Amino acid sequence: MGDQCTLRLVRELRQVERSEQLAFTVRYEENNIRDIQALIIGPPGTPYELGFYEVRSTYPRLGLSTPMEVPSGIDYPAKPPVVKIRTTNKGRTRFGPNLYANGKVCLTWHGSRGEQWSPAQGLESVMLSIQSLLSSNPYTLEPGFEDNERANDTENMEIYKSKIRHENLRLAVITPLEQGFQNSSPPRRTAPRVGQESSAEEDSDEELEPEPGLLTESKFRDFCKRRLLWYFEFYQNAIEKGIADESRRQGTPFLQMPFEGYGNVMDGEWNYIDLQARLLALRDRLMEETHSWPVEGLALVNQDAGIAVKLRGQHEQIAAELKAYPQVIDLSLVDGNPFIWRLTYVGRNESKLEGGIIKIKIYISPRHPEEQPRVFVESPLYHIRVSKLGVLMYLPSHAEEIGQHIEGIINTLEDDNPPYNPLMTVNPEAAALCWGSELDRRLYRRKLRSSLEES
Repeated sequence: MGDQCTLRLVRELRQVERSEQLAFTVRYEENNIRDIQALIIGPPGTPYELGFYEVRSTYPRLGLSTPMEVPSGIDYPAKPPVVKIRTTNKGRTRFGPNLYANGKVCLTWHGSRGEQWSPAQGLESVMLSIQSLLSSNPYTLEPGFEDNERANDTENMEIYKSKIRHENLRLAVITPLEQGFQNSSPPRRTAPRVGQESSAEEDSDEELEPEPGLLTESKFRDFCKRRLLWYFEFYQNAIEKGIADESRRQGTPFLQMPFEGYGNVMDGEWNYIDLQARLLALRDRLMEETHSWPVEGLALVNQDAGIAVKLRGQHEQIAAELKAYPQVIDLSLVDGNPFIWRLTYVGRNESKLEGGIIKIKIYISPRHPEEQPRVFVESPLYHIRVSKLGVLMYLPSHAEEIGQHIEGIINTLEDDNPPYNPLMTVNPEAAALCWGSELDRRLYRRKLRSSLEES
């Protein structure tokens, strides 16, 4: 039975890794496949939008269990994994009625008849079940509050969503990325809460204390950094909306919900002004880091390091293969540096990019593939996959191979009719037009054409 469990987990992990699943990513140790770490992206259109939520799911071995979790002698998939959320502000923040500050996650398979765990479910369904708890209206997930019939329920519902939006940005986006950079600057002082005196221990900013396990793994850290570049404008827009909508609450503590208490709450205060400054600082840090890669790479070139030799060889091979590709008129190394490439692409005839000359810079980390390339469009291009920072959102089929990144970039440019997927959109304004009314779609095409003419 135990071997069957391991084989099934291996199969499910391979399926997840091969899929183009943008909503979550997983990692595990080869010698402990039953302990799986995951980062789940908060669903667009919810208070958890584009937050990074770390989850741990464990699949106990046959005969081994913890009390009240998995009965001894029963193995996965006959029984579900044990799931814990780790984005909890070190046990201080309850992110929803089903997501407790102590890490407990209440999933539907522990609920009423017809909702229990089934062996037909698997790793992906576990991740999607957790994501479903990141609801557009989490207030109604609390038992007894589904019908909103109590006095003040409507007002509380909106306040609850508002404070989750704030803490999603603070604790699930900005703070973990600051920790990911291992910020060495002195912690900021924070004002004490209303009715609370400051003490020496409380003068430092608790948010900068590392949360155990949070973004310590380089794969997760790079995953979040790339997505901050992709979704930066969405985060910025959310903060600007918060500044406008919650101006009267600035500096005031959150209101506690009727079902919160006994240390299982979402405490905090409104401070979108601070979040804005920290988000912009993160953007600057990311851009500085990206531009440092070619500089760091030059030292490796001078040392004839293996990765520098390998990248130069890959460039020669890929450039030769692309000579048969009429749309790519150049793939060169910038100043001969194998850690920064320039791709020049001409739009195909009768395509939406027809006649455009699009220049793209590809920054490659000296730690590739541990850190993935970051791609910027230098030419003006009004496109759903190109952010105002010039960041190009694309998906390589094999992240380890630079050739697959080039192919992913070209496929993204040539996709004239992309299906709607908010996680593959990095330009909010362009997306609203592209998938809006017929009038909106015509305006999107005009703006795209105008940017191509400018290129």
